[in-house]
Amino acid sequence: MDVCDGGSGGGMLYHQARHLACFFVHPDDTEFAFPMDERRHNWHPLETILSNWITLIHLGKVVASPTDQPPLYGGVKVGNWEWRPYGDGQIAGCVAAWDRLCDAIEVRRRQSRGARVDDSDDNHPREPLLTPEAMDAAKIPDPSFARAFLGLAHRPRHIRQIAPGLSLPPADAAAFAAAQPFTHLPRRVRVPQWHGMDREDIVPPVYIFFSDAGAPQVDVSGRRSSFRLYWGGGRGIVPDGIPLPSRVPPGVYNECVVRSDLDATEEGFRLPLPFRLYGARFSSGDEMKDTVADELFQHGFKPFGGHPHRPQRLERLLDHWASLVERGVWAVGPHGVQGSIEVFKDATVNWADYAIPSSW
Repeated sequence: MDVCDGGSGGGMLYHQARHLACFFVHPDDTEFAFPMDERRHNWHPLETILSNWITLIHLGKVVASPTDQPPLYGGVKVGNWEWRPYGDGQIAGCVAAWDRLCDAIEVRRRQSRGARVDDSDDNHPREPLLTPEAMDAAKIPDPSFARAFLGLAHRPRHIRQIAPGLSLPPADAAAFAAAQPFTHLPRRVRVPQWHGMDREDIVPPVYIFFSDAGAPQVDVSGRRSSFRLYWGGGRGIVPDGIPLPSRVPPGVYNECVVRSDLDATEEGFRLPLPFRLYGARFSSGDEMKDTVADELFQHGFKPFGGHPHRPQRLERLLDHWASLVERGVWAVGPHGVQGSIEVFKDATVNWADYAIPSSW
């Protein structure tokens, strides 16, 4: 099965004797699947790969529409098939994963010494993680995946820390807006296309889950940094005078995208950390190359299709964190998950706890 009418040289390989398949975007990617006995984690039953593709349709990430109908949000469309920057089902799934994480933390928080337990909590109306006013102050695009998730996910009453060294965003609109490194930047850039130069709208990274005050900042000035891809150092041409931050606080950010890009993934995340993680692994089982600071919890090679640099989904991160809490890998105290951001260094030793199983 070829991709792009064979133009990329990629496609799906099917091993008839073992009834296993693997998808390659480019011929060079075969190094991630051979020798087969050493790369078994990248081979799956054909029905598993097809089921993942069907899930994309159910979630609204891939949508069939009339050929002459323009794609929603200016996304990519080939024939009748449209790849959207995000789907409604992905928002619902991400909110459900957030609820699972909060529930897992709350159960264990109540069991910890010194925890506040309020039996009337169920009678209080749920507040969102962020109000529309806070998101407007931070200039979060409307509509966007980040805005939908932050407006629908609830703000837990007694939990502050949702992962080691990572906390809820401040509810105060001014404080949340002031902490954003990227949302204030101009969003119209000139992007090289095959037919010349087009002006495109950037969906900027939003700083979602915050590191503790005083945490060392992360260098994101490198050419391969996902944060700089469209503004500088990558293929974007930066208008004069844009002040690009070279260092940002560690924490969870949503992906920076241009919606007309192939593989645009607004539901993705990046977790830049202020230290190296030699020995940690991707979902594919391959060791991180450690060339950028935000590789933890990412895909690596994608046996179900897609570019290896496409980010992991925020939903899967939250769901994985819930499992770390439920399995007791992360300790929980009266205010939530305990420990500093240094806990993530455990990925260099116990890498399996910090690798999200492969999916699309």
